[in-house]
Amino acid sequence: MNTKRKKAKYPRVYASDGSWYWVEPASGKWIRLCRITDSEHTLLARLLAEKKRYARPDGTGDSRSLIDEYVHKHKARHKEKAWPAYGKYAGNALRNVNVTDIDATVVMQVLKHWKDKLHMQRVMRAFLSGFFRWCIEEGRMKTNPCNELRGWLKRPKPSAVYIPDDHFSAIRGALVRYTYIRAGKKVSGKVNSGPMMQCIVDLCYLTAQRSTEIRLLKWSQVDFAAGVIHFIPTKTEDSSGIAVDVTITPEIRAVLNRIREIDGRERIGKLNVVHSLSNEEYEATAIRTAWNRAAERVDLAHRGYTVKSIRAKALTDAKRAGYDLTALQTVAAHSTPTMTKDYLKLREIPTSNVRLKIPA
Repeated sequence: MNTKRKKAKYPRVYASDGSWYWVEPASGKWIRLCRITDSEHTLLARLLAEKKRYARPDGTGDSRSLIDEYVHKHKARHKEKAWPAYGKYAGNALRNVNVTDIDATVVMQVLKHWKDKLHMQRVMRAFLSGFFRWCIEEGRMKTNPCNELRGWLKRPKPSAVYIPDDHFSAIRGALVRYTYIRAGKKVSGKVNSGPMMQCIVDLCYLTAQRSTEIRLLKWSQVDFAAGVIHFIPTKTEDSSGIAVDVTITPEIRAVLNRIREIDGRERIGKLNVVHSLSNEEYEATAIRTAWNRAAERVDLAHRGYTVKSIRAKALTDAKRAGYDLTALQTVAAHSTPTMTKDYLKLREIPTSNVRLKIPA
């Protein structure tokens, strides 16, 4: 089929590497439709399906277009891949509203959409607050309506899940190997990405950092001369700005050496410490999926252990090992001791020594 005729007939459809792609107008993302050798009917069906998937309801206000502009100008500053999607959610919710008409009541109505997902509710409040600050800087608003919501949003309850040592060891081992029954025989195999995934889990535990910090860690942050790893937690860089230098202990150094053995060569500078088999930066979903599958292999999926639980285990284990609250607050990069104390107490079950006798 003639390539030029297809381009003229279907705007924003281009050929590349033997396939047809549609370039989504809002994001500029190239979306694969089908092979060039596929029929015209297949191409058209896929194109209509993708356009429907990305279609947005019409709106009468200016909020959506301004949110689109805000996301376009600021997405490079945000490491979280899902951040542009927050703009999509906010733009859809506010599509019939002008920014000059948005007050705290309007924001409350938007956030109620996530009333059963308290973490997402707070994420969207943070996104909207940033958007409104930008609008104020651009002279389109005078006040930030999110400032009036202090105390209105419920805090999500911190997880009380703690991973016992034997369960942690079992999941860690299952990251590397798997077994299943085939034709009545037990078959074992290796997970190709397992050794690197195991290094990620080990660094999360040994440094007590969030998995995001390990996933985004560059070799330029690993200062062997000073004997520390420089962390600027992504969760605090836009708020308290607290940074932390974690000492390269013999255990951490051993993990870094394992990574170099996996690489087979020295990686330096802006290259990621941990990475996929194709040397690309890991997505958060890849690490989460690997952990969940490993938990399933050892029949622990029902216990609710997540990648986030590793940090909780690390801090709790450190406290039980005798480290004081100040040391834990430092490594956790918490702005107040209360945050660290709240983080730990739910994972410690006090033992009562009260002994009573039945009255005669």
